[in-house]
Amino acid sequence: MDLAELLSQVDEHRLEDHVRRLEGPRHPQRDPAALAAAEELIADELSRASLTVERQPFSFRGVGYHNVVGTLNGAQPDLPGLLVGAHFDTVAHSPGADDNASGVAVLLEAARLAARMKVLRQVQFVGFNLEEPQDMLGTYRVGSTHFAREARRAGHRYLGALVLEMVGYTDERSGGQQVPPLVFKRVPDTGTFLAAVGDGRSRRLLRSFEDAARQHVPALEIVTYQTHLRGWTLPLTRLSDNASFWDRRYPALMISDTAFLRNPHYHQLSDLAETLDFSFMKQVTQAVVAAINALGRG
Repeated sequence: MDLAELLSQVDEHRLEDHVRRLEGPRHPQRDPAALAAAEELIADELSRASLTVERQPFSFRGVGYHNVVGTLNGAQPDLPGLLVGAHFDTVAHSPGADDNASGVAVLLEAARLAARMKVLRQVQFVGFNLEEPQDMLGTYRVGSTHFAREARRAGHRYLGALVLEMVGYTDERSGGQQVPPLVFKRVPDTGTFLAAVGDGRSRRLLRSFEDAARQHVPALEIVTYQTHLRGWTLPLTRLSDNASFWDRRYPALMISDTAFLRNPHYHQLSDLAETLDFSFMKQVTQAVVAAINALGRG
């Protein structure tokens, strides 16, 4: 099956179904059963895609949790691997459709299609737990910090990590897109683009993702940004699991609809499936699959 045919099989209805099945607070204190159900859903869907699935255990304040890892084995396992990740927890009071059921939905649909590829390098699809703040001190990115730390300790090499962080909201109004200060780059004032952000170690990964998306999904507008010093020159870029990889010197991208810079429902009760743009999510999925094809075979 060629790439164009594969991209044509991205299913918008499956994306919406994943979001609606996940929708609802998924929080370790308020809704632990829903958080566990989200973990189970991810494991089931990755297994259904014929990936090898494991649950990576970690503990936080004496309680056990898991990241969920689905692995697509490559023909040359000695090559540095590729990772696609998204967190599946929410803050305590939000149903979390965009944050981050949207990212998980794209991850699962991308995994379903990537499983039909013949890749050279190993590709991991990872659902990260406990990304959201866990206390008043702002402890967050717990699951991905554990994952990246253990990968570095084990000597695991990554070509890069593509982290899907809120990828479902658009706003076509002029002025609907905010731009943080000190971003010296022209950015549209309408929120209809996909942002891809990398640090200094991630410039080649950023270029490869952009090239694959522009070539194979030309209708999707991509805005790229390169930060420095592991994101500390623009701390907003460190608010998701990509920073866990930057801190361990791994190339990584945050792929996002820009969250609260666009979406007024961020961390609110109103973060519902009805607010999302599933045709946009379809294009995001196609861009991710195209990037997996380029990076996984290259």
